[in-house]
Amino acid sequence: MRMPGLESGLRRARQRSGLKQAELAVRAGISRQTLSALEAGRAQPSTAIALNLARALGCRVEELFWLREEGEVIRTGLASPARGSRRVLAGRVAGRWVAHPLRLDDPLSVITPADALLARGRLRLLRPRESVEANVLISGCDPGLAVLAGRVADRWAGQRLCWIGASSAAALASLARGEAHVAGAHLFDESAREFNVPFVRRALANRPMVVVTFAHLEEGFAVAPGNPRRIRKPEDIARPDVRFVNREPGAGARRLLDRLLRKAKVPTSAVKGYDRLLGGHLQVAQAVAMGAADAGVVARSAAVAHGLHFVPLSEERFDLVFPKEWSGDPRAARMVETLEGRAFRRELASLGGYDTRQSGHLVTELP
Repeated sequence: MRMPGLESGLRRARQRSGLKQAELAVRAGISRQTLSALEAGRAQPSTAIALNLARALGCRVEELFWLREEGEVIRTGLASPARGSRRVLAGRVAGRWVAHPLRLDDPLSVITPADALLARGRLRLLRPRESVEANVLISGCDPGLAVLAGRVADRWAGQRLCWIGASSAAALASLARGEAHVAGAHLFDESAREFNVPFVRRALANRPMVVVTFAHLEEGFAVAPGNPRRIRKPEDIARPDVRFVNREPGAGARRLLDRLLRKAKVPTSAVKGYDRLLGGHLQVAQAVAMGAADAGVVARSAAVAHGLHFVPLSEERFDLVFPKEWSGDPRAARMVETLEGRAFRRELASLGGYDTRQSGHLVTELP
């Protein structure tokens, strides 16, 4: 049997630590030449050297060196229909392999590296098995999740947080089915006057869960630059000259729109395009930017990303939800630590429409 090769994340881990080769070599008790060879993959470390390097860099050995079996094939089902896509994100949730197709209708999927290719009902891995197993699968709709993924990867070499686009309700359902480690949601319960927690209770059937704040975000109408249709309030989208594009049922933006239309006593049948559905903030903003619609409800960051005018409607709390049993996993601690970090908060706030003062705050533990 062919032995798998040894992959190395040593150089990247050293660079992130800010150490020069000579400095790390001294701390690990090896020569700079040996360290250079290990970083270049020209040599393999002994157990003692690997342990010393991990201690010097403050990380796990698995983050520095791992075995790779090229093109390993695994069996697993798909969390959603492939619909022509062969590229997937994958990971292990509660000991079970899970795969999510990178949707062809998602503009971000083109720039998202896949973990595996779908072939005859199986997955052929494109990355080391150990690396894919370490993935954190996070389902949700807010574009800011991409910032969280980037900050996690920056801080912990080899750690990948995979953002899977989904409405808030779909994200909670995915978490309940064991298809994700984390779900993101911004759903307001009118009777309880509370964000997210009542929906978590219902979707997760009183399973022990942790709810942590991602950020507060602004939602409103994305309209063309200069707002030529003069759309300023919910009643305006019921005018016959306004073409609207909506989010799917279960989306926080859809629930917000329905709530505001009821308050304004505007029937949904009066909104041209109410039944025209797209699957994300960025997709809705893109439709408006292309002139295919005059308005849609999005997070401010999505409107800004497409150069659109934004009409604020509401501030909502976007939370991250994960099983209490997973809270002891180092990956959960890394995610929350990143949320609390200054770099993440500053970058997310710079996108526009985010209040990050409570990012990482524990909302509740259920039940």
